[in-house]
Amino acid sequence: MRVSMRPRMRVDIPIGGPRSGCGSKRGRARTAIRAGFALLVLAQLGLGLAVETVKPEWRDPEYGHRIRQVRDSNPRIIAVGSSRTLMGLRPDATGLDVYNFGQTGAGPLQLFLTASRILDDGAKPDALLIELFPAALVGNGTAEDTIEAWGPRWSRGDVRRLAPFTNDPAKLEHEWMRQRVAPWHTLRFPLLNHLRPDWLPASKRLDFQWTNMDRRGWLKYPVEQVPDEDRARLTEKAGESYRAQLANYAIGDASDRALRAIVERCRREGIRVAFYLMPEGPAFASWYPPGATAAFRTYASTLNAPVFDSADGFAEGEFADSHHLLPSGAARFSRRLADEHLARFLQPE
Repeated sequence: MRVSMRPRMRVDIPIGGPRSGCGSKRGRARTAIRAGFALLVLAQLGLGLAVETVKPEWRDPEYGHRIRQVRDSNPRIIAVGSSRTLMGLRPDATGLDVYNFGQTGAGPLQLFLTASRILDDGAKPDALLIELFPAALVGNGTAEDTIEAWGPRWSRGDVRRLAPFTNDPAKLEHEWMRQRVAPWHTLRFPLLNHLRPDWLPASKRLDFQWTNMDRRGWLKYPVEQVPDEDRARLTEKAGESYRAQLANYAIGDASDRALRAIVERCRREGIRVAFYLMPEGPAFASWYPPGATAAFRTYASTLNAPVFDSADGFAEGEFADSHHLLPSGAARFSRRLADEHLARFLQPE
């Protein structure tokens, strides 16, 4: 057997070679992670700043789009109310320079917040009209109770505005900070509704709130007429919400304080202020217990501001659900309100 005497080839591998390469990769990975984290933080901070300043509609679409129209048009009268106002007060039918600043789900505390925002944002109307919704006046919760529904819509300034209506101002501050820690997540639905609404299911679509409203803020009910069977179903659904609420009718202290705060603010700034009633159908009127109407009217007389009542005499067929007016009913109510009250209200004192 022949044994090869050829020397084996020796390969010297630098001791630090592979380790240095591995370390370099880990370093690049750490740098990439840090850069990604920094970009994420900047994106969150940037959006948080934007929704507090130049893009309020990404935080609160109903308010943000309307305040832009108000700044552009500088209306003489701004009507602040709930969805009943939103669909039921037609500025074009009044013949006056009225802007509809209705918002869905707005009770007295939200009306105070909206009125305060409008004035703080520089609007200078001759008059503010505030919807007086008898059923909503039973609300007696604090600002904390509105966090779940309205919290993401609040700005830093709103925390200050609502402080007098809270038992724990620190809780409002904490909630606002929690909402702003990750605004891309908190505000994902308003953002998608502005950027790609077609990506959302119908139940999450909000873009109709601003794409369908006219230049004076009115949001027309989607149809001109509602079939009787649909109206009955919608009215029953409304009744499920309001019957229990109205069972033991009493004016809530928090609601009273919010409305009086609006009046006081307007008086200080030389802005005329008045309240108005929206129409209700016979079905809705039947849900008030005995004595509720008298209690409400007694309370309304103490508000130190006019209360405009052009709400009687509307048939069930003029509503979608016994309290949201259809377009023709909205036009009739708006003309009556202007003819019976607003024209005279705007005359020089």
